[in-house]
This record gives sequence, C-alpha cells and structure tokens, in this order.
Amino acid sequence: MVIKVLDRASMGKDISFDCLKKLGETQIYDSTDKSEIDDRVSDADVLVINKIKITDKVMNKAKNLKLVCVFATGYDNVDITEARKRNIAVCNVPAYSTDSVTLFTMSTLLYLITHLGEYRNHVASGKYSEEGAANRLIPPYNELKGKVFGIIGFGNIGRSVAKVAEAFGAEIIVNKRTPIDDYECVDIDTLCKRADIISIHCPLNESTRGLISRERIELMKPSVVIVNEARGAVVDESAVAEAVLDGRIAGFGCDVYSTEPFEKNHPYAKIASLDNVCLTPHAAWGAYEARVRCLDVICNNIKSFFNGETLNRVDI
Repeated sequence: MVIKVLDRASMGKDISFDCLKKLGETQIYDSTDKSEIDDRVSDADVLVINKIKITDKVMNKAKNLKLVCVFATGYDNVDITEARKRNIAVCNVPAYSTDSVTLFTMSTLLYLITHLGEYRNHVASGKYSEEGAANRLIPPYNELKGKVFGIIGFGNIGRSVAKVAEAFGAEIIVNKRTPIDDYECVDIDTLCKRADIISIHCPLNESTRGLISRERIELMKPSVVIVNEARGAVVDESAVAEAVLDGRIAGFGCDVYSTEPFEKNHPYAKIASLDNVCLTPHAAWGAYEARVRCLDVICNNIKSFFNGETLNRVDI
C-alpha cells in the first residue's frame, strides 16, 4: 500500500506520522504545488490531505487511488460526487477538535471583552510606570455574567462553547436548524437583535453563506462582540469590516476567511491592527492534542477501510 501525505506543513511538523508508516509505504510532503500533484498522486493507494483540493482532474491522474483521508472534519476540498463515480472512498475525522476550538473561541472572546491587549500594551510600552497610577481601567470592560450569549450552529463545538459560557454566568440563546429543549432556540434575526455576544459555529452551505449580512448587522446592538470560528463566507466580510470601522460592531474575532490566507486587498486588512479586532491564522482547530487525535483516527480509518468496514466514510 502506498500512502501519500500531500501537505504535512498544514498539519504541523510537531506530530509523529509513525502510525501511518506502519500501515504501508508512506511518502510525506510538506506541501504540494499544483504542478507537482499529478506526479505525486499517480501511484497512491491512499491520500492524506488537509487543504489540497482533490478534484476530478486529480482523480483522473490517480489510477490506483482507493481512499482519500481528510485531516479535518470538513471535506469540501474533495469532489465527493466524482469520488463516488470512481468508487474512491472518502473519510473525515469528526469531533476531534471540539475542545481545541472551544478553547480558542473563548480565548478570543475574553481577549476582546476584557481589552486584554490594550491593558498589556499599556504596561509593555512603559506608560504604566511613567504615569504613576496604581491601576488603569480605560477602556472599561464588562463581565460575561448576565450577558446574552448567542450561538449560531449547535453541534459539538457550539454546545461545548455554551457550557463554558454558562460557567461565566451568561444567558445562552441558540440558532440551529432543529430546535432543542435544553436551550432557548430563536430565529437568526432574533438572535442578532438580542445577543451581546455572537459566536458562530455553523457549517458553510447554501443556507448559511452570507448569513451575517449587512442587514442583520443593522439589527445588532452597537456593543455586540462577534467571534467567527465557522467558515469565512458565513459572514459578509465587507459588511463586517465596514461595521467595525463605523463603530457598529464593538469587537470582532475571526479565525477563518473566504480566501486563506486573505490577501492585502481583503476587507479585513483594513481592520486587522485595530485594538478591538483579533484575527488569527485558522489555528483554532489545531491544539497539539487535537492533531494527535486526528491522526490516530485517520490511521484507524485506513485500517477500517482495508478491512472492509465503513468507519467515518462520508461518500456513502
């Protein structure tokens, strides 16, 4: 069995791929350019990918390909329809990053609502020592207790974030496709109107693309803090940037973008250095422990497939 890892750099160089090496001849590439992909996939039985797109053209060159393993929960980089036509199995890794994304979500939120960066910079700049005051409370900050914490998307991550927010005393409201009994469920417009904090964790599909639109931003409190840990295109990125600049969004944190990495002319480039903005490089999923879990599941997915089982198959 020939296993090809096409973009190890996006998975981190600090984790061991020994479990893959035990399964077959394993070739690991830090990255794979479009000009290199045809040659690299030509003799592969199994591809392990994160960001590399596996299109019908790639599959045409991969004559031996039997299985694509995605180092992620989302599998939109693989053309599932074409994989089915060619009888190529596709496996993902569900739920491995829940704790990691929860940690990152709350870290981003707390950084924004406590103005931690500004307080830290006040001391680091020397102003704290120079001004002679024992304490500084500008800009003022608020507790989470009693705040309305709106969560869009309520899968494993959304529910995990809710539990942490509850521990801080926040009031949870939820927007999800199927209502539940243990939390208050509201429509998206109601959530936008009521929430002091909006945390986004829904998948990207045709019904969620542009969900946080210019019109919905107009419904929000000017004191709202938004954190997007879902997909970049769930929000209207231009509208969000404008609202931040106009003071209609008090704080904005984001780890995902419609184009990754975003370019210099992206709307967020105008707000990236603002004190009330925290933009991070699609890192929320990637705590060390989460990546180790992910690779362990991939190894089990491969063993399961060649044993005739269907563990984590997304093509059937």
